Formats: sequence, C-alpha cells, structure tokens
Amino acid sequence: MHRCYLILITLTITLLASISKSNAQADASLSSPIIPVSELKDVEPGDWAFSALQQLQQRYQCIEGYPNQTFRGRQGINRYEFAAFLNRCLTQLEKSIRAEEQAAIQRLQTEFAQELAILRGKADATTARVRELEITQFSPTTKLQGVVNFVAANSAQAGEDSGVVLQARSRLNFNTSFTGRDLLLTCFTVGNSIPPDLADGSSEFTQTHQWRGNTNNNLTLSKLSYRFPLGENAIAMLTPRGGYHADYNSPAVNPFFEDANAGTTTLSTFAQRNPILSLGGGSGVAISYAMNLDLLIGAGYYAPKASQPESGLFNGSYSAGLRVKWEAADDLSFGVNYLHSYFEQGEFGFNDGLADASTVVGTAVVNNTLAQFPTVTNAYGIEMLWQAHPKLAFGGRLGYTDVKALSQGDGEIWNYSFSVVLPKLGQGNNLAGLIIGAQPYLGSLEGTSQLNNQIPWHLEGFYRWQVSDQVSITPGIIWHPNPNQDPTETDVVTGTMKMTVTF
Repeated sequence: MHRCYLILITLTITLLASISKSNAQADASLSSPIIPVSELKDVEPGDWAFSALQQLQQRYQCIEGYPNQTFRGRQGINRYEFAAFLNRCLTQLEKSIRAEEQAAIQRLQTEFAQELAILRGKADATTARVRELEITQFSPTTKLQGVVNFVAANSAQAGEDSGVVLQARSRLNFNTSFTGRDLLLTCFTVGNSIPPDLADGSSEFTQTHQWRGNTNNNLTLSKLSYRFPLGENAIAMLTPRGGYHADYNSPAVNPFFEDANAGTTTLSTFAQRNPILSLGGGSGVAISYAMNLDLLIGAGYYAPKASQPESGLFNGSYSAGLRVKWEAADDLSFGVNYLHSYFEQGEFGFNDGLADASTVVGTAVVNNTLAQFPTVTNAYGIEMLWQAHPKLAFGGRLGYTDVKALSQGDGEIWNYSFSVVLPKLGQGNNLAGLIIGAQPYLGSLEGTSQLNNQIPWHLEGFYRWQVSDQVSITPGIIWHPNPNQDPTETDVVTGTMKMTVTF
C-alpha cells in the first residue's frame, strides 16, 4: 500500500516538475529540520526506492522521516497522511517554480527593455487607431419603418351625410444613413383616403390619415429628403420633394400631438401644429441650429414648383420661415414662428405645398377667396406647452397672418386653439386629447362687402388605446359649429374609429 502511494507521489511530482524547465538544485547549506535520506536507519542505498526518495528530498524538500530517524517504508499510511504528504511536496514545488519564473522574467525584462518599450508604443498606437475606427467607421444602412391607418368614419351635416366610409393609407419610410449622423428619407405612400366634401368643400374636416392620403391606391413617392450635420450644433436638410415648414420645427413644442400626420396621435391635421406652417412647401432647404440645450433656431425656404424649369426655386411661388423654440423649464416650452410667402394667382392655400394645390386645413372662404389673387403673406405664430403633471399637460397656440392680395387689398387670417393632453391615461402609452379652437379663417379683406367671418369652431376629442407596441385603436369625435365660417351652415359632426399599425 505504501509502495503504491510512493509511486503515485513520484509520478505526480515528476510530471509537475517537468512543466518548469529549471534544473536548479536545492542549496544543501540551508538549515532544515528534514533528516537526510542517507541517515534514515531503515533505508539502505541499495533499496529500489532510495534514489527516488533522495531526489524528492534534495530537489523539493518534501520527504522526511520520523523523529527516530526511520522512514517505515513498508508500513501502510492512511488518507490523511497521504494528503499531508502530497500537500507538502506541491507547496515546495510551487515556491520553487515561482522563484525561478520571477528571476527569469526580471532577466528577460532587463535584456529586452528596448524591444518591450517599442512594442508597448506600437500597442498603444494600435489601441488608439482601433478606437478611432470604432468611432468613425460606419457602414451604410437602410431601415424600413411603416405605418398603416385603417379608418371607419362618418361625417354628417343636416341635409347631407357622407355615410360611413372605409379608408386606408400606408406609409413606407426607407431611412438610409451613410455616416451614422445623416439620414436619407425616402417615403412612399399608398391609399384611398379623402376628406368629406361638405360646407362648400371646406378643408376643416381633413384628418391625419387623409393628409396626402389619396393616391388612387397607387404607390407614389411622397417625400425625398436628406438631413446631415453641419458642425456640432447645426443640421441641414435638403428636400427635393414633399418638404414643408414643419420639417425644421422638430422637436415639436407639443410632442404628444405632432407626428407628421402619421395618424398615431390626433384625429385632425388642425390639432397637429400651428396651421401657418402649412402656408407653402414643396422643394427646398432648411437648417436648424442649437444655441444651447434650451434654445433652438430653425429656418427654411420652399417652392412648390421648383421642379419646373420656368419657375425653379426663386421665380414663382415661395415661402420662407423662421422658428425659435425655447425650453423655459423642464415642464414649460415655447415656440415662435414667422413665415413670409408669395403665391401666384391660383396657388394660395394652407396646403403644405402640395402640387395639386389641395388644401389641408382652413375654411373654403379663406383658401378659395385668396387664391383668386397674387398674394403676399406675413404669418406670425406662438405656441406653448405646460406639462403640469406626468399625466396632464396644457397647450395653446395663436396664429395671425397679414395678407396683401395684389390688386385687391389687405386682409387678415386668424387661427387659435387650446388643448388638454392626458398622456398614459389608463395604462402604458395610451393618450387622450381635447382640442378647442378655430381653424384658419378670413377675418377681413378689402374690397369684399359680403364676407362671412363667423368663427369656425373646432372641438375634438380622442382616446388612443395602445393595444400593443405596434397596434393602437383610436376612437374620437370632431364637432364643427359654423363650418366654413358661415352661420347659415349647419354643424358638421365626424365620428371616427381608427386602427393604426406601425412596424
């Protein structure tokens, strides 16, 4: 039994020792309580294990006899004795290897100090280069984002009822980036959504899914724009197709309602933003500059017929705008807008620069009357949002447009609204909203003796139930007293049930 353990110990120590390439011998002059093998009374030089015992003792100092100078090699040992025996040998071996490795490392460091310094410098340079590549290198990517609106709506007016209509509009946005900081937007739209033809064709009843929503079910390119940084604080935007003044008004003062008419928030286009931003659009350029974290300035210039050689950007109708947004506090923000526009005869309208001059907001009186003349406008708008509570916010806005109808006279256009926002009403990302206001209406115009200028009120309430991350259902109602700013027109009421799918 003892012989088997001895053989096992010998093999173990020999294997571990072979890992270390040192052949150093223990210093015989070191004082040690271990009795030399040659002095053990019951171990003879002729014994078969004598050389193994002597080597283990001299090289690793882990073999010792009993105090009476005997080894008792033929006596069996228990597991405890074997564990203690093996632990002593391994401990001595570890000390030997550590000392030898430390000496070798120090010797190599001294001998190759210059080479190590060069390698260290190259490693630092490589690390810096890899870090730079991680920051600057970017592969062009394109991501697809889409939104689909399915809507059942009924707009009713005394004597006229459009009946329940089923409409749908789909948007496919291909977002491409070449550097990680820029964005090429290619938007395709397909749908059959049109506003109801009530109150002499007034555009007060346009809903978000009807904004650029009628393509006769043909896939069309509705927007193409490229956004890129100019330095650290400025962003420029080039828009060959589908641009409008809301592009540089991001982020919006009221982010709960503004979604670029995607149909994920409010029912109406009027509730999205100040209608003066719909005076002009088309092809153009815009820029936004962040003065600091709280102050943002934006400007834009658009022409609805820039693609036509005879007009271009500067020879026909155009609109230029300036915007300032101020985050006065964490829960209070303000926005101010100014737009100067010129419209050729037949092209005036709150239409976001649509090529077919279809208006998207405002009464037929203001849009149709001023379209009869070449018109110069200066529009002023102010907006605010106060988030009194994480689940309650109040918004308000005012828009005034000074009009010069050439060969006719001066006029003025007004719009205003007050809104109550209820984020997370119920649970999750649900949203409720109440909007009370007046859509753009013609308050006065020189040379027109019989002008109906009653306030065309707009009262809207909706509740978006976020069924899942991708699906929401939004029921709501819109009530229009004095539609088309005409007191003889009966009220128009629109009930809507909208399902929105995003991906």
